[in-house]
Amino acid sequence: MFNIGILGCGKIAAKMAQAIGKTEGCQVAGVASRERSRAKKFAAAYCPDAKVYTGYEKLAAAKDLDLIYIATPNSYHYEHAILCIKEYKNVLIEKPFAMNADEAKSIFGEAKNRNLFVCEAMWTSFMPLHLKMLEWIKEGKIGQVKFITGDLGYDLTEVARLNDPVLGGGAYLDLGVYPTNLAISVIGTDIRATHVYAKRLSTGCDKDTFYNLESGDGSIIADFFVTMSADTAKDGSIVGEEGKIKIGNINTYRKITLLDKNDQVIEEIEADKSTDDSYIYEIEGCKKAIEAGLIQCPEMSWDKTFKLCQINDSVRASINQFM
Repeated sequence: MFNIGILGCGKIAAKMAQAIGKTEGCQVAGVASRERSRAKKFAAAYCPDAKVYTGYEKLAAAKDLDLIYIATPNSYHYEHAILCIKEYKNVLIEKPFAMNADEAKSIFGEAKNRNLFVCEAMWTSFMPLHLKMLEWIKEGKIGQVKFITGDLGYDLTEVARLNDPVLGGGAYLDLGVYPTNLAISVIGTDIRATHVYAKRLSTGCDKDTFYNLESGDGSIIADFFVTMSADTAKDGSIVGEEGKIKIGNINTYRKITLLDKNDQVIEEIEADKSTDDSYIYEIEGCKKAIEAGLIQCPEMSWDKTFKLCQINDSVRASINQFM
């Protein structure tokens, strides 16, 4: 059995615990919170057979864990990743992977020195529709890619952590990582942020952010909008010289559609799992990589995560210009 520990007992951890329970050959073996009562309540609700740990240090030091999933607030990812890695544990770190590229570099360095597996929990990278979309592009189904666009917005104004800069709040860091990951997946790591416009809350966190990315040679442009103050369509499109691909929800990949130059549908595929069950693909990807002796997932490589962190740094630096 592939044993997974969960560090942090919030809403995203609950979804992951439920998905682990549905993943063949996997189980939640331990859960940890700073408050024992919270960890006990979490385990009772989502993984009753898991051992409860009071304090993250005890989970990190626990024996017989194949992987620890880190689901604490954004600004604690680095601290908790290093804690687990120094106890020789493989880690899956919820997005955003770290608060900046320097933290990411440190995590990768510590893991490499110990030959440990590390992965960013960017679930879209593992979804079959995401991989199929990349396959269409590689096969030349839409010709040379020229333009990528998308929006991602939810009404999250009442979520306390997103209004708190100390916890790594803001629309971009919570939502923008998804379209940015899409762009990197299509363009590659030779990519940079060019233009950013944002509106900020009184706390300093961004609530609405428009930004552009482009390939190193300037031949591909990506245009994105993210917001935590409105529920948007969440769709995306990748436009090539010979056609386009439409994505139904760039956060959950509910459907992808391949169209020719005349907007005639060539192929359309819908997701075969419910949204929350899509975490299973991520878990299976990590399990497969670890069992193969790899220290990173091909679907979400260290190079990809590091570039994502670099772009995050660039976009957030630009956001700080607006007030």
